[in-house]
Amino acid sequence: MSSERDKILAMVEDGTISAEEANELLQAVGEGESQPAGGPDFSWPEMPQRERAWQRPFYLSLGGVVTGGVLLLGTRKASGFWGIVRLFVLWPLTLTAAIIALITYFSKESPWIHVRVKSRTGEEFSVSLPFPAEGLQKALRFARDQVEDEDVREKIDAAAEILAEMDTGDLKDPIVIDINDEGESVQVFLN
Repeated sequence: MSSERDKILAMVEDGTISAEEANELLQAVGEGESQPAGGPDFSWPEMPQRERAWQRPFYLSLGGVVTGGVLLLGTRKASGFWGIVRLFVLWPLTLTAAIIALITYFSKESPWIHVRVKSRTGEEFSVSLPFPAEGLQKALRFARDQVEDEDVREKIDAAAEILAEMDTGDLKDPIVIDINDEGESVQVFLN
């Protein structure tokens, strides 16, 4: 049964079949819904927090901009030690807070990526983050240009293709990467 399960999971990983079809096949071979707790869960995660998740970092960084602005105004005539603090501490912190505020504000409408890691013991870790697809595609193109090993370039190209599918919304099933046949898995979802 384990080899049949491995074949089905490999077909999901290759994109040959969808997660729903895989679940039906697993049920047919007797490993469907009644699979052990350590097996991968192909269900899409609920991400209701994504609609408001940008607000906390936005308001915190906006508070940093306001605080930094007030401190910069208060020390505008400072010289000596406080002039150095103003130049090398207050300005960089205020600018960093402003950049974070802009990034979080403009990411409020971006899609979200959800990564779920599940071990064979049933322990699960998951994280949801805004998905800056365009920025990641640029980073992958830059990385590809820097690498000389053709094998690594092929892997970067494969990651770029997956990223493009995720960005266009054509990806209807989660990307599932099985770590081994003992039920450990890494799943990537885009919502």
